[in-house]
Amino acid sequence: MDAPLVQTFWLPRAGSSLAACEDAFAVRPGWPFAAAVADGATESIFSGAWARHLVQRFCQELPATPERLRQRIVAWRACWQPGAPQAALPWYLAAKLEEGAHAALLGLVVQSDGTWRAVAVGDAVLLHLRQGCLRQAWPLEDPAGFHHRPVLISSRGDAALPAVEGMAGRWRAGDAFILATDALGAWLLATNPARLLQLAPEEWAVHITAARRRRDLRNDDVAAVVVHCPR
Repeated sequence: MDAPLVQTFWLPRAGSSLAACEDAFAVRPGWPFAAAVADGATESIFSGAWARHLVQRFCQELPATPERLRQRIVAWRACWQPGAPQAALPWYLAAKLEEGAHAALLGLVVQSDGTWRAVAVGDAVLLHLRQGCLRQAWPLEDPAGFHHRPVLISSRGDAALPAVEGMAGRWRAGDAFILATDALGAWLLATNPARLLQLAPEEWAVHITAARRRRDLRNDDVAAVVVHCPR
């Protein structure tokens, strides 16, 4: 059986550079297939690096149940390197690093037997579409449910482990999944989630920029992975 086809998208908030984007995504092709998106918290230092670490580790290790993800977070904290030694940072950044980096995470694992599992911490959203119609939105289904204080994964080794949500289901030939960070997910739920299936990735930036200018879409970093299940 052919593996899923994938499209990915990543865009910083308006007025910011790609290097400053704090959202991240990763994909593991083949079977089992995996994808993940993470949303780094702007108020914490090195949150973009922490978000990238989380999605990369998820796709390497596939901890697709809440219990397994909580176990792996402990190890991921221990091996994370923020990118700059604390001693080399100015005092105010070193103090910020002491507080830890924080990020939301959504991970999906799709098996060739027609099953899938997902785990989530925070407000990234998974959209399951069938024949161009939204079948399920998880863990949020109401665009009004997105807020500025989601549950996050901290990089601090002594921080409490976050609550992890889990979901499982079955997919059919031709189904699609969209993994999206919060601002993009809220916009898709408020409009038409299938719009990303109808656009090439190079067209997404035009539509997102226009939605930001209309104030339909909150000006925030966005990351998305679109998964097309084989027919």
